[in-house]
Amino acid sequence: MAMFSKPKTASPVPTSTAVSRSEVKGSGTATPVSSNRVITHEKIRQRAYEIYRNRGHAAGCPVADWHEAERQLKAGL
Repeated sequence: MAMFSKPKTASPVPTSTAVSRSEVKGSGTATPVSSNRVITHEKIRQRAYEIYRNRGHAAGCPVADWHEAERQLKAGL
């Protein structure tokens, strides 16, 4: 008499895995001005470069240029 063994089954696969996520809200990449206009990091960067160019590429303070660009964009200049 031949004996047949039961086929082995694979070990159970977990139905869910823990996923860790991190979200930063309000990361500061865009500053809302009005409901239809947003000042982005890129727009500020471009305006700060224009300020530097208009100064004739003379030495200055990049942080001051950045803040001036942001102020001008918020004022709609």
